[in-house]
Amino acid sequence: MYISLQNNLLTLKFNNMSLISIITPVIDQMESSHLKTQLLKYFPQQEEQFSKIEASFQALTAQKQHQDALNLFFKSWSQTNNSAMTVAGLSNRMTMIIHKNKEVKSEYDLFRAVSSLNRIVDEDLAVVGRVLHSKLFYDMATSIAGDDSWLSNRYLSQQAIDFKAWKDKNSLRNKDIMIGLLTTLVHEIYTHGEVEFIIPLFRKWLEDEGRLSDLEIDKALAWIQVHCGPTEKDHFFHAVASVASYAKAFEVNIEEYDLQEIIEDYLQLKSEVMGVLHEELLKEYAV
Repeated sequence: MYISLQNNLLTLKFNNMSLISIITPVIDQMESSHLKTQLLKYFPQQEEQFSKIEASFQALTAQKQHQDALNLFFKSWSQTNNSAMTVAGLSNRMTMIIHKNKEVKSEYDLFRAVSSLNRIVDEDLAVVGRVLHSKLFYDMATSIAGDDSWLSNRYLSQQAIDFKAWKDKNSLRNKDIMIGLLTTLVHEIYTHGEVEFIIPLFRKWLEDEGRLSDLEIDKALAWIQVHCGPTEKDHFFHAVASVASYAKAFEVNIEEYDLQEIIEDYLQLKSEVMGVLHEELLKEYAV
């Protein structure tokens, strides 16, 4: 059984694009800037972290999984992509500047920064699309795992807790709001790569398993599908615009910021979450 799983993983590895091959072309679409240079410099340096993340999704979708493994996967994975409330909280921090009568060089540009940031969570909060994305994730995890026992915090790994704590600290508690905006930017471009990478894996997995009808598969994968195509790509460029407008609002020099630490921390913590999930999946078939 274990050898069969390894063979399936090797087949998947050579049949799918890599995360970096999906992410880089979008960054290439940016206008020349300090941010673009930084993103193109530091993202390709994270090959080891990308490989760990890719392997976890490949292991998940290589064959049918036991419910406990699925519960652990969906509960912990959800903590790495459930960011709408964090983005909304960052927006609150930005408008609080006006509320507290703090000095702003350009209130117009601050408004533009908030406006761009809010466009990232329109779909998540059902401002457009009519369905909360948290509901779509619930439907996906519940239909694949069999029931909603995955919601229990006993399936929440310490690595997932650490990831969410780091991300919220950067966005909600770092004194420099620009750090929160740059963290959001990194998250959005990474997430674009992830959803595009996993959609063919998940679809083939569920089709091969044969438990769900085609209509049920479409419904189960709606959370992934709605983030594919222009959705996350657009979110990334909204994040880029928010950074630029915020910098104008406070006359901040973006070139003073180095994205290396944010990118490295984000992908290190993300890969630790997915790495422990990968290990749990392999344990199921190590006999």
